[in-house]
Amino acid sequence: MNNNRPQADLQLTTSLLEGLVPNGPTDPIAYYKRPLIGRFFRERINLGLRMIAGRRYGKALEVGYGAGAVLLAIAASVDELHGIDLDADPALAEEWLGSHGRTARLIKGSVYELPYEAAEFDLAVCFSVFEHLYQYEQGLREVARVLKPGGHFLLGMPAVNSIMELGFRAIGFRNINERHVTPPRAVSSAFDRAGLRVTQHERLRLLPGLPLYFNWLLEKAA
Repeated sequence: MNNNRPQADLQLTTSLLEGLVPNGPTDPIAYYKRPLIGRFFRERINLGLRMIAGRRYGKALEVGYGAGAVLLAIAASVDELHGIDLDADPALAEEWLGSHGRTARLIKGSVYELPYEAAEFDLAVCFSVFEHLYQYEQGLREVARVLKPGGHFLLGMPAVNSIMELGFRAIGFRNINERHVTPPRAVSSAFDRAGLRVTQHERLRLLPGLPLYFNWLLEKAA
């Protein structure tokens, strides 16, 4: 990992999302482009992306790449992009990234069994996946396994509670409590056991004392 190259401006913008369509049955990318709620959807990602701005990564993996927006946002700071997603079509995301001059090696698969070598990546990125995982500790261990010692894992996930359930219902997500099965506190309590330590932690709040989204920048123990 080389931190001496110029800082890239890492963020999701409305212009970056132009022409992007949902990729797979669980992709919420359409909400990112809405006039009001879109600001929240973008900012929850940008809050995390600011944690890795100013660094250069050789090889990066996104878990849950969807339509490919986050991969495009980080591409300027990464030499080699990879992604794995359980639902998305790799060809669609690769084509969209290619239309923006970026290349990524994308596959279908599960975070429970990452088909990569140990210590292969300098960076892993994952937004809004771990709240869906019953076996979240297995997911954390797999991400840690494929990271190089000292590598970073940028992990983001929403709060899982009745307030968030009402919020999702208001924008058209029904029975979100059946999909969001693991809260942030459960996932964060397993970081140490997976060999990951927190270097930064940010929360996106609607009101003081009411965090709606959690972002951690984790480092794999040497």
